[in-house]
Amino acid sequence: MIKKIKIKIIKKKKLNITKFANLKKLPFKKLGEIYFSEAEPNLWSTWKFYEKRNQYLTVASGSVEFLYKEKLDGKKKKIILSNTKKSFALYIPKKYYYCFKCISKNKALIINIIDEVVK
Repeated sequence: MIKKIKIKIIKKKKLNITKFANLKKLPFKKLGEIYFSEAEPNLWSTWKFYEKRNQYLTVASGSVEFLYKEKLDGKKKKIILSNTKKSFALYIPKKYYYCFKCISKNKALIINIIDEVVK
């Protein structure tokens, strides 16, 4: 099941620290790669489906709308992630379909941790 997970914000006097992931608490058996993706405003990505890849991601800047479904012909559900005072991460397990679109005026930046190495 896809899960929306609250991200801890550590408040400091001059700046806040966003604690995106404790690598020991990720729902992965192993870590693979970390990568960054840019999302252009109002452009949908293609539907993605990974047979063996689990993902843990967040939005570092901007706002992104994610659509997901368990089956290709299944009902779509929506989650919006933004870089705000109440930030969230999204856990996408293998064998889920998903796509996304930047809904902010400028490009959005997505940070993604996966449990495999892409060759």
